[in-house]
Amino acid sequence: MLPSELAGGHFYSDVFGDPEDLIDYINTHKPLEVIQQREKRFAFCFAEMVGHPVGTSGLAKRIDLQGSQIERHVREGYTLEVGIVDNLPETHLFCVIADETPNGFSVITAFPGDYARSFAQKGQPAKEYALNKQFWAEHVLLRKKS
Repeated sequence: MLPSELAGGHFYSDVFGDPEDLIDYINTHKPLEVIQQREKRFAFCFAEMVGHPVGTSGLAKRIDLQGSQIERHVREGYTLEVGIVDNLPETHLFCVIADETPNGFSVITAFPGDYARSFAQKGQPAKEYALNKQFWAEHVLLRKKS
């Protein structure tokens, strides 16, 4: 499966030409919100309102979809529920997940759209696991219909 066929949002190719462009952006723009996920891991949520949207959002509330639109997919060893839609919505929002290191922040991932919690996994602290499990009980990733 091509990366563009995976569930979830996608940045437009002209938004951040390479990882350095993303790092430059997050170092020069103030986030709308900073969410501490664990001791040294943070989610920085941004809104780019100048110009065009940054990409497509790949997240929806489960309640906004019909049951027939939701499929089960396996991705990187996880079974996910994915909403199949005609089109992914464009977004000006994006999030960057980064760890604080002695040399500054190290980017773990970035994605267009609203903040999304990590998938619930064994080994996470109990509180984090419960929050992640609850989030994904209420949300699904989206994929555009083939």
